[in-house]
Amino acid sequence: MKPTYPFLMVVLLLLFLTLPTYSQTENIKCNNVVGAMRPCVVFFRGGSGVTGIPPSACCAGVSTLSQIANNTANTAIVCRCVHSVFKNLRITDATAKALPRRCGVTLPFSFSPHVKCPG
Repeated sequence: MKPTYPFLMVVLLLLFLTLPTYSQTENIKCNNVVGAMRPCVVFFRGGSGVTGIPPSACCAGVSTLSQIANNTANTAIVCRCVHSVFKNLRITDATAKALPRRCGVTLPFSFSPHVKCPG
């Protein structure tokens, strides 16, 4: 008997639903955080600082970090990675704190080089 299209769709749907799922926590690496923040270097170092407008790619990266960090299991990981980026770039506190505001994003931790990360 030749399988019908609806039958194949049901089989594929069942297969998809039974695949193992992985939480975002397992996939977070500081390299991903650095990659999301890389477009922000222009904002941090390019003289735009507190008063400038971050590039859209920077805001997209910060927005992605916010979405990941708002999962309680991920907050500490993302926070430590962001803190590491700030230390390596020697970013001022005022410039760091200005970025989420300029992008219209909130994070579950202070976006600052002096942040005390949870956990």
